[in-house]
Amino acid sequence: MHAQNAARSAGITGRIVDLQSGTPIRDARIALLGTALRAATDSAGHFAVESLHSGTYVLQARAIGYAVTSWVIPVQDGELVEKAFELPPIADTLAAVTVEGRPTFFQQRMRDFEQRRRERRGVFVTEEEIHATGAGTLVDVLRGVPGVRLSCRLGTCIVEMTRSARGVCRADWVVDGFPATESGTPHLPVVGIVGIEIYRSAGETPPQFLKGNSQCGVIVIWTKSGP
Repeated sequence: MHAQNAARSAGITGRIVDLQSGTPIRDARIALLGTALRAATDSAGHFAVESLHSGTYVLQARAIGYAVTSWVIPVQDGELVEKAFELPPIADTLAAVTVEGRPTFFQQRMRDFEQRRRERRGVFVTEEEIHATGAGTLVDVLRGVPGVRLSCRLGTCIVEMTRSARGVCRADWVVDGFPATESGTPHLPVVGIVGIEIYRSAGETPPQFLKGNSQCGVIVIWTKSGP
């Protein structure tokens, strides 16, 4: 019994703040995709999600007037992850969506995804294709992709690209348009993922996904985010 309680003692806590001003966002809705766990921020932007097992989670935040944003967060047994999460404000949401009929932030992301897919650079996996494979994590999706190698040891895998100018090198990660290399992992559950872009080298990668010194490939993950 004590061992079970210790395994569930991890948690994620922090503040949801405005990306531009740094001010706290009240009543933001927090969800861990693929779980039933939910939370909401208080007047100071604080929230807490507790009683977690070790693993990798996708934390998603929603607030009126802001783009829904997701972060990949690895959590160890007994660890309390604490940080500030920034939401980008949406300018003139009512006019853009209701009056002018423009696509929502999420719809535009998916249109851009389909445009890049038509250009046939890299490997693309849609939500329908993910479901068709019966994949549980990104390990299942990435296994067998040409130019991608899963290097696994003691049950933990990293993703390496084999077509880079540097030879074999570790892939960078982007989640919902934001760099996530420090937290990206192929053990991420596929629940909530609506699109994956796999670029096996810097030359194959669109400029918006490259870091300043990128010489390897990039894995781009899109989740069910958007107003």
